[in-house]
Amino acid sequence: MIQAYGLRPRQAILVMMMLTMLFALLAAGSVQKASGAAAPFKLKALFNVDTESSTYIADTAHSFTFDVDMKDGFQSYDIPVSVLRTLLEGGQLSSIAWVPADAAMNEDGEITGGWPESKDVLYVDRMSLGSMKLFTNEAQRPFQFLSFASEDDLYYTYTINGIIGKNCGVSDSKCIAYSVAGSAGASWMVFSEPIDLAGLADNDKLKFQLDLSSVNYDNWVPAPSKPQPGANEAPATVEIGPGKTYQNINEFAWETLKAGDVVYIYYRPEPYREKIGIFAEGTKEQPIIIHGVPGPGGELPKIDGSGAATRALNPIPNANRSLVRIGKDSKKAAYVTFENFEVMNAHASKKYVNASGALASYAVNAAGVWIDNGDHVTLRNNTIHDNGNGIFGTSSMYVWEGALIDYTSKDLLIQGNYIYGNGNAGRMFEHNSYIAAIGTVYENNHYGDLLTGSQGYGLKDRGAGTVVRYNWIEGGRRQIALDDAEDTPRIVFDPTYNSSFVYGNLLIEHDHLFDTWGDDEIINFGGDSVTVPDRHGRLNFWNNTVVTYRQQRVYGQDGVPGLKDPGRIERTVLFYAPGKHVDAWNNVFHHAGANPAPLVITDDDGTIELRNNWFTAGYYYDFNQPDRVPAKNIGTKTGTDPGFVDVTLGVQNYKLKADSALIDAGAGLNGAYSDLLQKQYVLHQQSEKRPDKGKLDIGAFEYVKK
Repeated sequence: MIQAYGLRPRQAILVMMMLTMLFALLAAGSVQKASGAAAPFKLKALFNVDTESSTYIADTAHSFTFDVDMKDGFQSYDIPVSVLRTLLEGGQLSSIAWVPADAAMNEDGEITGGWPESKDVLYVDRMSLGSMKLFTNEAQRPFQFLSFASEDDLYYTYTINGIIGKNCGVSDSKCIAYSVAGSAGASWMVFSEPIDLAGLADNDKLKFQLDLSSVNYDNWVPAPSKPQPGANEAPATVEIGPGKTYQNINEFAWETLKAGDVVYIYYRPEPYREKIGIFAEGTKEQPIIIHGVPGPGGELPKIDGSGAATRALNPIPNANRSLVRIGKDSKKAAYVTFENFEVMNAHASKKYVNASGALASYAVNAAGVWIDNGDHVTLRNNTIHDNGNGIFGTSSMYVWEGALIDYTSKDLLIQGNYIYGNGNAGRMFEHNSYIAAIGTVYENNHYGDLLTGSQGYGLKDRGAGTVVRYNWIEGGRRQIALDDAEDTPRIVFDPTYNSSFVYGNLLIEHDHLFDTWGDDEIINFGGDSVTVPDRHGRLNFWNNTVVTYRQQRVYGQDGVPGLKDPGRIERTVLFYAPGKHVDAWNNVFHHAGANPAPLVITDDDGTIELRNNWFTAGYYYDFNQPDRVPAKNIGTKTGTDPGFVDVTLGVQNYKLKADSALIDAGAGLNGAYSDLLQKQYVLHQQSEKRPDKGKLDIGAFEYVKK
């Protein structure tokens, strides 16, 4: 059944005008009918309205929820297959959409008024009404369902993020809540259902009816990634791709790269099986930008490590350890942006072609992207998967002939990337990201599960001045590991080494058997090395949403294997911070599932200060020493339900319901940090301004009354 369109005609004039013109055009031969069966086309839902001013927009990030009252039902409207087929095959069917019934058309042919009170009139896009085009301006389309034969460019569109049936407070009322989010850079969920016109007679009629209450969630598929806000808009100085100056990546002389160069690499269906080496310095005024140009459906250009060739004139050191290399010890990479690519298959299970033309194997710790001796390097809006390490960042320092050589990486920005499926089965040393630098900021990233069987971490960092904010980090042995520095004493003696900031994140742990050290912990702060000075400072952990799905069990009993710790009682440890200080403010810690394992704040001698946190009832401070108490415990709240919209795996909507105990229950951050929490995460790979109600909610999301 087609579940996409509908009509409840309260004002029939516009409908009659539209259909009159539609059939008039067909009768007059304005649209040539093509022969043969039409190819399947898809339905997609888009939205282009400024949620604050109700004006139409095309390029601004917003998040908005509105209801469509279903209590009266919606009448269906029949459109002959011949009409759809002719318009589709003639290239004129762009969309069928709702138009406000009380909308007016001004002298410029623009629709005004009527939004958002009513959405009642069906129209066919690109259809003339008299001498005026209907919605010729893309920025002025209201809520609509688009249909097209091939993937359109969704670069500046707003897409429905989810559809949830709910009770609107009226006994006979059914409401559909549309959670809308978007702008360039988000990765959205889009309802997509093929419609095949083949086999239907021209006089058959298809019913288009708005009935989303029974939508099969299997029909929701990820939309193509979009460039992040602030992504490069500079004109290209070098173009690589089909029909461009260079057809392949290594035809360009990367060794000549210089400040101000902007390299566009265009999408093509066939991946680029070539390595990239970026060993040049831009400046703040003239950065070097390597920019992937998406395909017609938003597909990112693919850089595939399987069989990837190496440019002989631009040798990449330790070539078996990376697919994209940015910087090397003898050649800094400065003010470099690498954005809008899919980077994959730099993995020990794959081979590449070295500079001599011979096949070689990747190392077990090969990285999709390796930053070494990098300064102001940005990785933005990339999808990085199926590598040893997803992102790898290193630093070094040594004395050479009496001179101190400092190759410390600094000021890295990891923004808006989707990082998943990296690592090696049975190994704990490769991670979705692993960076040792000064001043790394991780924001707006979506960290997914690692490779099946991998024991690596989601985000591992051995740097100084690290900031982790507004990310979704799911899976991994630990979600975040802020370990002590090993690469260079320059990091250890940096004044920011002992303080890290983790705020506004969603940290999600899946249920799995404890198989190795640290497997039951959410976040680690220091304490990883016995040969390098450890962190002895403070972890500032504020307004995070932490959810674990780990279930109760005793190892070696009731059919549960003993693995490495027979008799161990399952639990989730929130912080491993031996000898360290953790300030945990305004966080929600929740265990979910039918029989969840208990929460344990810590199992070491670290100092934990708690202020205005919410815990699922039955938590422990220290599972091994039940008499221990936190250094401070102010405003702690407990309960069985934090008031998330839906914690079910696969749905995972951790925003707050109207009756959530987390609302207005937070404490204001003090002093220099009072204005630090400016944004909140948007699914996926984006953030938006966090609403300011005068008082903070607990957790990563702020609730705003409708």
